[in-house]
Amino acid sequence: MNLTKIIHHFFSTAIVGIEIDNKNCNVVVKFYRGGKHIRTQTKTFKTIPGELPAQAVWFIRKIYAKNPFTYIVALSSSIIQGAINTNRKEDFSQYGINADEVVKKSFSDGWSVYVSKEGIAETKKRFLKLGVDFIISPFLVLYHLAKDTFQENHCKLYILFQRSNMTMIVTKSNSGVLFGGYYALESEIDSELKIVKNSFNQEEEEESADITKDIQQELSEIGDVDLDNEEGDDALIEILKGEDKQEEEIKDENLEQDNDDLDDFSRVNMATKFIQSAMSEFYSNDIYKSEFITEIVLFNPNNISTETLKQIQNFTMLEVKIMPCNIAETLVDLGFESYQFFEARGEV
Repeated sequence: MNLTKIIHHFFSTAIVGIEIDNKNCNVVVKFYRGGKHIRTQTKTFKTIPGELPAQAVWFIRKIYAKNPFTYIVALSSSIIQGAINTNRKEDFSQYGINADEVVKKSFSDGWSVYVSKEGIAETKKRFLKLGVDFIISPFLVLYHLAKDTFQENHCKLYILFQRSNMTMIVTKSNSGVLFGGYYALESEIDSELKIVKNSFNQEEEEESADITKDIQQELSEIGDVDLDNEEGDDALIEILKGEDKQEEEIKDENLEQDNDDLDDFSRVNMATKFIQSAMSEFYSNDIYKSEFITEIVLFNPNNISTETLKQIQNFTMLEVKIMPCNIAETLVDLGFESYQFFEARGEV
């Protein structure tokens, strides 16, 4: 037994799953001893879209400090990635893929996932402050979430609907993945939302500019004020300002919710177009072993309203089943499987 294994005996193994999606960074940490899960920590941080926030870095470094055997698992967000219905390297060119420019993982039931080498480098750069041990394809996340719902005689379209991206696979039991697609939603809707959000912001600025005027109006309606009682005047003004501040905070919260709802509506509208395009490609291109899709199963990690997501059902005329999920937690589960694989080979 080497020194590392002796030391490891005294510490838990911590697997950290990080999902950065739109304005949220979701972190799930699971601790293991002797291969058994013992506890879980979860955190959510606000962030700039696509950025690893400093608060998350600080939180994970604290985990590192107490648990030297900590491993980071991240989701690949490269636009050049996919899932195809072959596990033969020589067949990749049929799908327009240069097998020498991608990192791939193939499966015995005849399908593969791939990510461009440049995409892997981009993900490593994003997590430069922490390092990343395992980079997981969103297609593997979706397959892992969906596998318990596979039916042998029913071909289904599965969707992992993040706010930034959308991952799709078509599959059924014992068939691997028949079709895969990955689509960036954020960049597509930015221009559509800009005009609407600018109008909201303009209204907000106009209302904010009237705060002082409203306070003066309220003071004038109170009646005569004792000019010698300056402290009373100051207190009254502070009360009025406090009321306005509370109203402003409520207004900001409502505006943020309205913006999120508007974003989600635009995302679903854009996603519907991608779904229709993907289904058309699956049915019409001879490279795919196309079958009739009987149902759409949509995994909804951000709790987007069911009413908004039902737009997809209206456009596709297919039943849409909506299921909750936690991507960061799924990353941990897949990361732990990878950790055990490499541990058995003595490589961690």
